[in-house]
Amino acid sequence: MEQPPYEGRPQPPQQPYYPPQQYGQPPNEGRPQPPQQPYYPPQPQQPYRPPYPQQPMYQPPPPRKRSRAWLWIVLGVLAVLLLGCVGIVALVTSAARTGPSTIATAIATTVPTTTTAASTPAGQQNWTTTHTFTGSGSKKTGIFSVPADWKINWTCKPSSFTGNQYNLVIFVYNSDNTLADSGVNTICKAGNTSDSTEIHTSGQVYLNIISEGDWTIQVQEPK
Repeated sequence: MEQPPYEGRPQPPQQPYYPPQQYGQPPNEGRPQPPQQPYYPPQPQQPYRPPYPQQPMYQPPPPRKRSRAWLWIVLGVLAVLLLGCVGIVALVTSAARTGPSTIATAIATTVPTTTTAASTPAGQQNWTTTHTFTGSGSKKTGIFSVPADWKINWTCKPSSFTGNQYNLVIFVYNSDNTLADSGVNTICKAGNTSDSTEIHTSGQVYLNIISEGDWTIQVQEPK
């Protein structure tokens, strides 16, 4: 009796049978389906919370107040300009009152006058006026020669300046601009409108007059 060809031999494992699919049939029909997973309904979404407390937003620093130093500087400049204008107006007013003849530059003239022996007491020197200077305000004379002993005669006019009084200073300088003598330092006012000062220096000198009003100066030498 014949045995089947594979009888007594180990047989390969049987594969599951899948029937042929027909057109229009779902591809998985007839096949074993994998076990379905349990249905888990969706959970409601939780609001997002940061893991750490939020820091307040950066606040810009308050604007700094502007310095007003420039305002004080401008006010100071305006005050200086105002004072300068007031001074100029005062000088112009004073010049208008004194007249053009007294504003002119100091003019040196030689007016020799000799005192006669009959009118000079015994034992006194005869003085001769060698230079005369007139003007108003501060001036410098030209250079002139003087002996070792000479005098400065001065006169002034109190009404030529506001307040009816003003300073009158007369310095004696050498021709090299060094101070030779302090000369005269007085206040022109009622009761003090003229005087004489003797100077003991010789050589080439000039006078530096510092004043606010009118003046007349005579340089006298002994003869």
